[in-house]
Amino acid sequence: MEVINISKNIVKIGNNLLREKALPWGKEEFKDIKGIEKLLEKMLKEMKDSSGTGIAAPQIGVNKQLFLLAFDTQEGINCPQFPLTAFFNPKIKLIDQDVTKPSRRTITDFSKFLHGTEKLLNLSQYKTKFQTEESTLPTIPTPNNTITMLESCLSVPNIFAHVQRSKRCIITFLDITGKERIIEADGILAACLQHEYDHLLGKIFIDRIDKSDLSKKLIYTTELTNDHLREIYKLHGDFQIVK
Repeated sequence: MEVINISKNIVKIGNNLLREKALPWGKEEFKDIKGIEKLLEKMLKEMKDSSGTGIAAPQIGVNKQLFLLAFDTQEGINCPQFPLTAFFNPKIKLIDQDVTKPSRRTITDFSKFLHGTEKLLNLSQYKTKFQTEESTLPTIPTPNNTITMLESCLSVPNIFAHVQRSKRCIITFLDITGKERIIEADGILAACLQHEYDHLLGKIFIDRIDKSDLSKKLIYTTELTNDHLREIYKLHGDFQIVK
């Protein structure tokens, strides 16, 4: 795989801003529509220029609780497209127990889902815990309640590593108007949300891996093999807009 060109405007590892807790948005700040739109446009530009899936405000030097995420479905990846979404003041609850109900949707299920006759994930029925600086895993990690996948980050250019996270989560956040929203996520999308939220906690993805023999666990872009890429196609993801 070729080296990825990361924008020079992205805050890189070693900058103390990446280690600070992001500040919440106040009600009055949502009145500055033009200012917010300008910030979102800048974040989106830097994300696209660096071929990113998501970006957090601290990564462009703005220490606020905000990130963007968009997941474009590629052929072979079992995950629906996730539209570009801005998450203000997000909080993530990890599903802290095994979930036995299948979450993978079929075309028939999706039709029912669109018409509101079927709840896809219904994660609110399960025990939860907040994602924190200390942990992004269930209290007792199991193969059923965790997901391990290759992650990378615009702030750690061209470095990949396997990260284990909670397989399912519920994210509560404010939209651009300050209205509360809730999304339930599973698999790849749950991991992506947790990755971006980590930035608001002053964490980056390499903080979430065991530090023993760390150098052997980090993979440079040009070292990625076909086997590494095939791992992605074995994973799945899903989401449901609750509110």
